[in-house]
Amino acid sequence: MTSLVYMQVGFWEKLASDTSREGIRTMLNVSDALGNSDVITDASEEQIQRDTFLKVLIKQGNYQRCDSNYINKKVSELNSSSSTVDLCATYMLDKKQADCEDTESRFGVVVLCANTLSDRRYLFDGDGITLDKNKRYPQRYVAFQKQLQRPSNSLVVIDPYILASKSVDRETGLMVFPGIPNNLEPLLDAVLPQTLNINFHLSIISHLNNPDDLKKVHEKIKKCLKRIRPSLNVKLGLFYTEKSYSYSVESFHSRHILSNSFIVDSEDGLDLFNDKGYLQKNNPTLSIVFPRLFGNSRQDITKYEKWVMSVKKYVDDCPESLYCGTKENRLFAIV
Repeated sequence: MTSLVYMQVGFWEKLASDTSREGIRTMLNVSDALGNSDVITDASEEQIQRDTFLKVLIKQGNYQRCDSNYINKKVSELNSSSSTVDLCATYMLDKKQADCEDTESRFGVVVLCANTLSDRRYLFDGDGITLDKNKRYPQRYVAFQKQLQRPSNSLVVIDPYILASKSVDRETGLMVFPGIPNNLEPLLDAVLPQTLNINFHLSIISHLNNPDDLKKVHEKIKKCLKRIRPSLNVKLGLFYTEKSYSYSVESFHSRHILSNSFIVDSEDGLDLFNDKGYLQKNNPTLSIVFPRLFGNSRQDITKYEKWVMSVKKYVDDCPESLYCGTKENRLFAIV
């Protein structure tokens, strides 16, 4: 799997024109980050040869040249029938910030503008959130929405424990699954886009004490999604996994959120909060990286690929009795 980047030469020229220390640092970061990506660019051979950084960036066999209208056409034709590759690509455009933000918000892809790239340092350095055991988080994950809500159009949530417990409500006598209101709902509220022009693909893999509860839990999650994202059309799949399986597979045991543009990694799991908003673990850390954008050593795309492949195999092999909803997720088509 290789990251695909569409880059307009005007983007690079504006990036290279900033000779300040911060500008040069940003340019070097981009050059380093895209070193192993497939780049499609409208730069001419002459422009490539006369620009030292561009020549290093676009290595032989690692790029394709296109005409000046090709990338604009690709962007203007993005829709629900676009290829998975295009809906998981990174776009570096010679456009106004507002236009870039509009495309990003409508399709859940990373769209970069040269003039504002230095403000998105997290794309190169990653990000992290450390939670305080002694602090109460009444909003739970929503308190970190600014760090967690990044452009995305597909998501896989893997945690064998987040839905594992259930109980009977004393007042109503109904079966409740506390992991949904305490952790899953605020987590989805923090990471999902508000709306998209395309379907959002969501796969959740977790353990249930009884696999017969799949349909019941699936319906509860659907209602949760309608409540927190009424304008987002979500294609949801819920998959049952044994805890013993999760211990033997890295991508399951580590607990992750995988998307078309970023990963949230939590060694302490995603079932972090109790019903009062206090942490159930000691000072856990959530790590956020952006492997779809990068092919360098700091953002290990090989590990990301293995994780997605192992999840895809699990979903493909999952018998009908152990899942509810859809197996479709565009994330699985990139490996």
